[in-house]
Amino acid sequence: MKPFTDQNSSPDQTSSTSSTPQRILQAALKEFATHGLGGARMERIARKAGVNKALLFYYFSSKENLFQQLLTEAMKIVIPQLQQVILQARQPSDLIEVLPRIYTRFALEHPDYIRMILLELIRNPQTIASLMSQVISTYQPSPPREINKKIMAWGKKGLLQETDPSQLILNLIPPMIFTPIIAPLVEVLLQKKIIDSPDFLQRRIASLTQFLKKGVLP
Repeated sequence: MKPFTDQNSSPDQTSSTSSTPQRILQAALKEFATHGLGGARMERIARKAGVNKALLFYYFSSKENLFQQLLTEAMKIVIPQLQQVILQARQPSDLIEVLPRIYTRFALEHPDYIRMILLELIRNPQTIASLMSQVISTYQPSPPREINKKIMAWGKKGLLQETDPSQLILNLIPPMIFTPIIAPLVEVLLQKKIIDSPDFLQRRIASLTQFLKKGVLP
């Protein structure tokens, strides 16, 4: 894959050659969020990006490389924050106070990343898990290893209600990342708009933090 460093260019600058990779990534994100990796078509991505299909292969070599680049971009938003929080946490409440802010903000501000990842988790769970593992492995110390160690240690001290790391993580992650997926259903059931309210993000973070504290801490 041809490397590029144009991180600050706007996707709307269609006349700029340097913005081409970013426009391709933006178009590809919409395509993967709608059709998944298997259903995505390079022709559609090229058309949405306003480029020749050959340029997609010039910059990214293949559809799979394009997907992995997007996954890497998504993880770059979350993993450094998560890594810092895990390393600095001295007790479970340190995590509970911050995790809803990291994950919920990411999910609400980048819903297409969530849809892209969830589609592959449904259709090809081993593939997406392997790709995510490859990206996470580039961060050291390893966030999964560090969180596992801390959960085990906190469990032995009686600081957690659930001491099995796998069960605890399964309990924590879904309510934080599924908001943009579930919110439209809730809006239909309640017959009112909730996600577009200006203070929804902050209220969601506060509610989740309280909910997780009651479910996680003794």
